[in-house]
Amino acid sequence: MRRFIAILFAFVFYPILVIYTLVSVVVLALYMVFTAPFFSHVKNMYRFRWLVRQYGVVIIRVLVRPICPIIYQAAPRDPKTAKIVVANHVSASDPYLTGCLPEVFVQVVNTWPFKLPILGAFARWSGYVDIKKLTPEAFLEICTKLLREGTTIVAFPEGTRAGEGPMGPFHSSIFRVALATRVPIVPMCIYGNARSPARGSLIVEPATIRVHCLPEVTWDIYRSMSPFQLKNYLRDLIHQEVERMKTL
Repeated sequence: MRRFIAILFAFVFYPILVIYTLVSVVVLALYMVFTAPFFSHVKNMYRFRWLVRQYGVVIIRVLVRPICPIIYQAAPRDPKTAKIVVANHVSASDPYLTGCLPEVFVQVVNTWPFKLPILGAFARWSGYVDIKKLTPEAFLEICTKLLREGTTIVAFPEGTRAGEGPMGPFHSSIFRVALATRVPIVPMCIYGNARSPARGSLIVEPATIRVHCLPEVTWDIYRSMSPFQLKNYLRDLIHQEVERMKTL
């Protein structure tokens, strides 16, 4: 029955998603064209990223809500402070779940999202960081610039989706950025969407999805850690919370 509901939902969801995306592109483009001359480049980028975030919010809070309600919990934090958010990577829907975050952000991604029609353009215009095409030095430089401009960075340091399997090891790149910039790090824990959709599928199966953001890990906490120690520290925090979420 769950599979039947998922297939039936797909026939409704994807046509609506295409129409919504096309309308969003037109509205966003017109808005930016007519308002951009009145703001600086930094402010224009902030506004564009905020609009792209709102696009994702509608998808997760409205379009998929009938079969995938999302429960978001977070420790208090200042959304205006630039920070690094690190999350476990479960499914292709994870980047959309970042719409739960109150911050305006860019994501660290592999090359493939830039190849998607329309969404790839959104990512490129928003200044998303393609880690596969950058040297470690260039990656550090770009991320440092974004953080100093007040932009939060979201990363999935596993680098690939774990699905229903165990969480993979974390890569160190984003943690080197944290140690260089001393910004707060927010552990973002995702559970429940391993089959919404599953790897290689477009079918969004019914599920209750949980997104929990733990308290910030501040510079005072991680200042004495190496990148290796820091990545494992954050991985352990996220892993423990995901295991707890499985019991809820």
